[in-house]
Formats: sequence, C-alpha cells, structure tokens
Amino acid sequence: MKKIIFGKCYAFSGDAALEALLAESLALYADAGDREPMVNIRIGHAVPAYKPSSINPRVHETFEHGMLTSFPAVDVYWERASGDRLEVDVIVKPRRGLRRTVHKLLSMEYSRENETFEQILHEFVLVPSVYFFKDVVPIHAASVTIGGSACLLAGTAGVGKSSALLALRGSENVGFVSDDIVIMSDTARVNGNMAWPKIYGYNCVGNAMKNEILAGRGWIDRAHFNIKNHMNSANVRRKMSPDRLYHRVESASAPLSRLYYVVREDVPEICVSELGLTNAIEMTIAVISAEYSVFHDHLYWEKYNALATARPAMLTMEEVTANWRRVLTTSLAAVGCFKISVPFEVDHAVYQDSVTDIVVTGMAA
Repeated sequence: MKKIIFGKCYAFSGDAALEALLAESLALYADAGDREPMVNIRIGHAVPAYKPSSINPRVHETFEHGMLTSFPAVDVYWERASGDRLEVDVIVKPRRGLRRTVHKLLSMEYSRENETFEQILHEFVLVPSVYFFKDVVPIHAASVTIGGSACLLAGTAGVGKSSALLALRGSENVGFVSDDIVIMSDTARVNGNMAWPKIYGYNCVGNAMKNEILAGRGWIDRAHFNIKNHMNSANVRRKMSPDRLYHRVESASAPLSRLYYVVREDVPEICVSELGLTNAIEMTIAVISAEYSVFHDHLYWEKYNALATARPAMLTMEEVTANWRRVLTTSLAAVGCFKISVPFEVDHAVYQDSVTDIVVTGMAA
C-alpha cells in the first residue's frame, strides 16, 4: 500500500492481522500510484534483527545507520537507507486482559482498537517521520480550509483550538485539514493530517455532537462517557473519523492564508491583534517542542550516544530546530499572523461564536 502523506510518498506493509486497521487508518490519504516511496514503513509484532551499538538509556538504542525510539505502546526503529530513503519498523505492543480493561476504564477515551491503532500510527510514526525532512515543519494547530485556502488555529493544549473550528463543520465551504498537528512546507502549503479528531465533553453542550460520537458504541462505553462528562467535561473525549465530522476533508496540500494563536490572558473580552513574525516563529517552535517532548528526549539521547561512542548521530534536536526556524521564516513571511486573546473565564458558546467570526471574517478579507 502506497499513500501520499504530508506531500511525501509512504509505502506500508506488515502483519496480515493488522492490514484492516492499517487500511482504515490511511483511507483518507490519496493513493500514490507508481511513485517511488520516500518512506517505507513495516508494522507488526516481530522485533527486527538490529544490533545496537549503544543503549543509553534503556528506552533508546543506537545502531549503525539508525536508532530505536521506545514508547509504552510501540517501538519504532528508524534507519537511513540508500538515496536518503527512510526505513521504519514499527513494533506494536498489544495490551490484553485485565490490564487493558483497567486502562480503558481509567482513560479519557475508552478507545476501540481502530482508534488506538490510528493514534499510534499518527502520533509515534507519521508525525515524527517529518523530522527527517528538511522542507517541512509540524505545527500544533487545528486547521481547516475556507474557500480553498488554509487557516491555522494554533496554541497550547486545551486552549480551545479544535472547539472553535468544530463550530464551522456544518459549512460546505469548510474542509478539514487537521485536528491537532499540521505539517507545513517551506512553500507555505499546509498538508492534511487525517488523525481522528478528539471531541471533548464540553464540545457536546447545546448541540447534537454527543449523539454523533456515541452512536454505535456499547453501553459500558456510553456509561463511561456520561459519568466522566458529569464529573468534568474536560476529562472525557471520544474520536471520530474526520469524514464523519466535516462535509469535506483535505488530505492534499492547500496554501496557508492565516495563522491565529489562541492565548488565554488577563483581558476583559475576546480580541484580536497582529502577531510579529519573530514571535510567531518562536511560539510555534516552543509549543511543538512541548507537545512532542517525549520524542525530543530521544533526539537528545541520540546526540548523547553519538558523543559517547564517537559516531555521527542520526538526527539531533539542534538540527531539527534550526531547520524549523528556516522553514517558518520563509513560509510565514507572506502569511497573516495574529493573536486571539481570550479571557480566563468565558462562556464556551460565546468563545466559539467569537473565534469563528474572527476566522471567517479574516479569511474573507
């Protein structure tokens, strides 16, 4: 299976038992046809035969042409092949029995198997894979297209990025691009990320969203949502495929028109102001660095192992950050960058109406 993801050609293979999950997770990306893959990803349960040259700490291994990044749910082996092609082996760690049941009950999502798989694929494999390319940068933003141009609503976790853009989903003029992480090229084009959007309990107030996200789910799943939602609507969520939420999805690229940063601060009312290019660049780097800090730890450990064993590092955080700053400087120079200041306490419906009005008005300007 070959797909166009983030503007690159990815080839996928793996265990037969995971084929259906893989196909569902990648269904919204365009087929790549005869294009030569830039990334080969193999997904399964069998550990590949890599011989490490150093292991410091135990969750990070280095070997001749690559490294292992180990996480609780998955191990990912990264290797540079000939022609600068990226070879990736993904070892999914299954959770079974009582441990899995307890984890689901305590979690925010009560995830089904397909939801867990697509999150692992996007969060630990696809998004980190762009770190190895010099012409793209990940941005922690929700994104839609309006009239063919992309708008990013960026900011820290929980600030309300997705909530605002969910209010636009009923419009046929709006296309889904990303819920959480978007990939932008050095030509200021935004590539769609088809990771499934997260819908929180507070997104379900005063609309039919709750019925949509709970449709087809079992009684334990529904009870889990209702109980947690009653206790704290910010501590429960469910996922839906983006094509169930929006009339249109945009997995290909679109030109970026506007970047908005949503910032909670001590202001009397919601207001918008211009954001300088330097601040926009540094805020973007700061937010994604915090959001992907666990993967970044591996890049720091990769540098440590390289220094300790007198060999070249596969990739370092310094290289990544320098590249991001270059791409952002080039791309955002011609893009409108703004800050949306939001009071600490604001009614959710008022927030959605105000921010979406700012976005729609700005995109029409």
